[in-house]
Amino acid sequence: MIYAYGITQQGTYHIKHDLVCQDAHKIVKCGERLAVAAVADGLGSEEHSDIASRLAAEVSTAYCAEQIKEDLSEEQILTIIRDSFALAQSRIEQAAEANGHELDQYDTTLSLAVLMHDTLYYGQSGDSGIVALTADGLYQKVVEQQRDEEGRVYPLYFGDDKWVFGKYPQPVLSVFLATDGMLEILFPVYIRTEPVSIYVALARYFMGPDSLHIEECGEDAVREKIAAFMRSIPDAQVNDDKTVVVLLDPDIEMKMQAPEYYAEPDWPALRRKYEEAWRRAAYPHLFQDEKEAEDAAEDNAADAQEAEAAAPEAGEEAPAEEKQE
Repeated sequence: MIYAYGITQQGTYHIKHDLVCQDAHKIVKCGERLAVAAVADGLGSEEHSDIASRLAAEVSTAYCAEQIKEDLSEEQILTIIRDSFALAQSRIEQAAEANGHELDQYDTTLSLAVLMHDTLYYGQSGDSGIVALTADGLYQKVVEQQRDEEGRVYPLYFGDDKWVFGKYPQPVLSVFLATDGMLEILFPVYIRTEPVSIYVALARYFMGPDSLHIEECGEDAVREKIAAFMRSIPDAQVNDDKTVVVLLDPDIEMKMQAPEYYAEPDWPALRRKYEEAWRRAAYPHLFQDEKEAEDAAEDNAADAQEAEAAAPEAGEEAPAEEKQE
């Protein structure tokens, strides 16, 4: 059975500056084995993006919930998700026109997930995102955030050329959707180049069946626990609006990874490693002597290996031209 929770909280920056919450989410359950969820983040610089985000989440999930059936093919399901994005954008344009507003004040992101038992289908527009927990016990980023070289978001309005749709290749038992602020706390800068680049311990807290115990505690209790945690996040980490949605089927069997995979990272060591790499990249001239010494040591080691390879083994006669008369 699929369980779910969703939370949207107004960010402290928005509260302090008397700005409306521009995030939205929607969850639609379609029986015990099928659920649809979406998160949307209205672009902060635009006056009516809160309307756009609400319409994007509501229209897309409603359309998918109505159209998607378990006996449909992958191609059919992805076509429905694509159509739901187009319909959502059309409804946003209609709302802007009806309200007498410019359309460029209605931009929003949209990330949508369809969980059908252990199969994940998704659609993506913008810099919100999706994370999956696979049946192998791995927490994996499903989609990349969509921004240009200057960090500007690709909104839903950019259309099918920028939208991304797909079916996740591995069985999935839990899906996490979030707007950018909450998504990015799972990918701290100190671990982005590490072999495991997601903050697994925190992802597990949000979406792991062995952390949530949602069957025993119930959806409402889990939602309240996660909401309290989200309110406790310091402004220095996230002061924007916060939205998180999780779909979870705890009936799916999950293989556990080694305990160290789920352990809290060694943040002091990771911070030192990151800062050292940053200094070397920013001020290479300060480390020139050290680099030259390392290069010389590597050359000496290579020469020694070549000499050792060329030397005759014990008991082996030297070449004829080297023998003494």
